This record gives sequence, structure tokens and C-alpha cells, in this order.
Amino acid sequence: MDALTIKRILIPTDFSKTGLLAVEHAAFMARIYKAELYLMHAIELSESAFSIYNPAIIIRDITEIERIANDQLTRLAEKLKKEYAIKVNTTCITGKLVTEVATFIKKKKIDILVMGTHGASGFNEFFVGSNTHKIVTLSTCPVISVQTHAKKLGFTKILLPVDDAFKSRQKVDATISLAKKYAAKIYILGLLDKEGDVDPKKFKIKLEAIEKNIEKAGLAYETKITKGDNLAEAALKHSKKVKADLIIVLNDHESRINGRFLGVFAKQIVNHSRVPVLSLLPH
Repeated sequence: MDALTIKRILIPTDFSKTGLLAVEHAAFMARIYKAELYLMHAIELSESAFSIYNPAIIIRDITEIERIANDQLTRLAEKLKKEYAIKVNTTCITGKLVTEVATFIKKKKIDILVMGTHGASGFNEFFVGSNTHKIVTLSTCPVISVQTHAKKLGFTKILLPVDDAFKSRQKVDATISLAKKYAAKIYILGLLDKEGDVDPKKFKIKLEAIEKNIEKAGLAYETKITKGDNLAEAALKHSKKVKADLIIVLNDHESRINGRFLGVFAKQIVNHSRVPVLSLLPH
């Protein structure tokens, strides 16, 4: 996995509390990286969709909805420009969020997507459940999913779960790159399946190679090896113990699961983590 180069950040928002929290995370990152921020709102037309714009009345005119949404985007963009001194672009589209996000990423060559995972506001629950997984899976760039509890901006303690799979080490360069930008400490967590037959000595050598890369970058780190039946639970438990504020996973391969889509390990982390999760694309 290459180091992260971030020049364009996309943040879809539904103007909910969690959605706006994700926006703050994205704006903070844009300031750190001196990147351009793209603020997107998708209008998915349904009977329940209209309540977000004005709960007191039923609005059925799409032109009126677009006007209200664009007004909200403009006000939010001006606020972010003032607070973070960044460039902010806004776009309001009508269509399925998952499809529109995937298209926008390719069209604008977005480097990273930041999204809220509990930003539902009564219209189709944009960021809950399968939509989150679909967006993470279909995205051609890394995705940071921000949970409703993640109020602290920035990352100072990054959890790097590593198992014995070859692809697992692809996260290292990206983790180091991000940690350098945020001056963060890296917590390496070696994960071993209780029922597995991994040679502990060989696994330790793998972790030591990661440690050398981190030392070379001049970053602080800690290493722990743990065994468990559910490695996602073990990672989440360790995240809580060290008070991590970011967890790094790979989209389609973690632990003993090797599938085309968001693997069981990554899916559990995205669903249950109380801190942001960065999902990276494997080679």
C-alpha cells in the first residue's frame, strides 16, 4: 500500500448531527493536508425524504428541495472556509447516494472519502447498514467512516491490526504516512487465530519488520500480540484499552476471511468501532 497522498477530499452529508461531525473531521484533514474539500448532498426522492428539509410541511417540488439543500450547503461551506481556511466546493445531486458517490470519486479524482456511519435523518438512512458497506466496497479511494461518538478531531493514537495474511502488511506505509501528518503514535496489534497454525516466531519477525519501518519514520509505537476466536472483537477491545482514535483496516481482506467485498473483520470494525475507521484498498 502506497503512502497516502491527499489533495481532494469528498464528504457526503445529510446535515444530521453525525453527518456534520464527519464534515468537521474532513475539514480538519483538509487543513492538515492543505487539500480541497468537496461537500456533497444527495437527494434521494421518497415519501420520507422530504421531512429533513422542513418537517412541518410536505414539500413535493424538487426545485424547492434543491434550493433549500443548496442554501444549507452554501452556509456550511462558508462556515468551514472561515474556521479552517480551506477551499470548499459544494454539489447537490439527485439520485442514489451509493452510485453518485462512486461516480463523483472517479470524475473528480478524489483521494479520500470521509463519511458518517450513523447520519440517518429519516430518509432512507443514507449512512446506516448496507449503504456504508456498499460505499466502502465500491469506492476506488480510501474511506474514513466517522461514528457518532468520534467528537475529537485529529488522530494521535492509530491502531494498526496485523494478522498473518500477506495483504495485511499493505496497511503499513499508509499508516506511517498518516501518522507523520498527525504526529500520531502507532499501536501495532498482532492478531493470531486461536485455532490457527501460525508460527509465533515467524509472526514476530513480521511485526519486527513493521517496527523497523516505523522507527525509520521517527514515529513512536507500541506492539502487542493477542490470540482470539473473534479477532475483530480483540482489535476493538485493544482499541478501547489504548484509547485509539483511528483504526486501519483493508477493504476486502482481513483475518482469515478472503472475499471480494468488505470482509467479516473489516465489517465488524466499521459496524462496532466507536472511533473513526480508515478502510484502505488492497493491491
